Amino acid sequence: MLLKNVVAGAGAVAVILCWPLATGQIGESLYMGAIKNYHSPYMTITNQSFERGYLSSDAISRIELKDTLKTTFENEGLPTTWLVKHHIKNGFLGVKSTSELEIDKSVEPTIKEIWGENVQPITLVTDSSLTGNTDFTMTISPVNYQQADASVKSQAFTLQGSADTKGAGDFSYSLPTLNVKTDSGETMQVTNLDGKGNGHMQGNFWIGEQTFTLGKANFASFDNQHHVELDGMNVVMKNELSQPKDEKSPTEETQQVTNINNVSVKKIVTLDGHEYTDFNFALALKDINYKAISRLAAMEEVTNQEQQQQQVQEAMLALDLLVAKGATVDLSDLSVMTKQGKVNASLLLELQPGLARASENLAALPGKLAGNVNIAMPKGFVANEPLLAEQIPSLLKQKMITEDQDSYQLTVKIENSQLVFGSGLKIPLAMLSMLMMH
Repeated sequence: MLLKNVVAGAGAVAVILCWPLATGQIGESLYMGAIKNYHSPYMTITNQSFERGYLSSDAISRIELKDTLKTTFENEGLPTTWLVKHHIKNGFLGVKSTSELEIDKSVEPTIKEIWGENVQPITLVTDSSLTGNTDFTMTISPVNYQQADASVKSQAFTLQGSADTKGAGDFSYSLPTLNVKTDSGETMQVTNLDGKGNGHMQGNFWIGEQTFTLGKANFASFDNQHHVELDGMNVVMKNELSQPKDEKSPTEETQQVTNINNVSVKKIVTLDGHEYTDFNFALALKDINYKAISRLAAMEEVTNQEQQQQQVQEAMLALDLLVAKGATVDLSDLSVMTKQGKVNASLLLELQPGLARASENLAALPGKLAGNVNIAMPKGFVANEPLLAEQIPSLLKQKMITEDQDSYQLTVKIENSQLVFGSGLKIPLAMLSMLMMH
């Protein structure tokens, strides 16, 4: 019994002692794999060195900017090659890594000018457990840049979150203040920028929810006579996957994606000095065939004519599939409060499923459309918009719009291949499409 306990105890000690070597191998594999699989149109990342130790490892990555980003950095006199050093701790329960910029003589003057003396500008800490889940925190240190009449000042920007082995995760970020002044005297002030999200990447789409809030942003000219102001901005974006309600045999071919966007702003001041409040925008693209929209999203720019022709054919097939499966555009709220009253608009456009090879049968497309359009504008608001005001008499005469004591209204129903206006006027959709083509 004693011998059994001694052997078991020795085995446990051996596992503990050898585990850092195992996690060291895991850490190196993860690092090398990430370097190998990284692809970006803006930069390339290569491994410069990796020294694996018993309890910790040290690595250096080389980042080289390319194309337009490289040109931008060159024009600003900034380095286009950066080194990032990683310190990887091999623990019993996982791998923890701290990554920072390698500040050598080539970048030290730039770093000192932007962030100050002996300041590490960017730090990324990741903590990966045995299960493969990873927590991360990225911090960009406060900026205090001053050169002649130009300046940039900000508090620390932080991004933190987690991700699992399947790519699902959550994140949040925060930037309390950012103040920029150009050498020509123009200024930008941003306060309380925050955001968060959760979900996962599936192909080219983020399936999940993201929110973005902004306390205040102000952009002003050098003499402060012209400025743009946003106050109390909130943005919510969602992508959801589903199957058609009447689908008896759901597959990847029938899968749908719905994109939902909601924007609200408490106050907007435009460049010409007009002030608006309570701006709202709610747009949903519903029940779009996921396979079709994925094909369109995956298409990249090509250089030779043969590839272009092939891509045009693929795009037409994807569009045909999208039309055949149907979709809905729902602009449920587009409104803003002006000094003359509320401007309000909504649009619902339904593309009913069932039309095969739409690209070869465009004449049948109007028969698959249904929906409505509603717009109301205060007369006082229209009177202050010359380009809009000059169109009103003609639109009233043609019975495309109606009016009451306070406002003008555009009310249209789309049914039976026709536009039916609130006045009773009917226009075939085919005629409208011909007018638009001209």
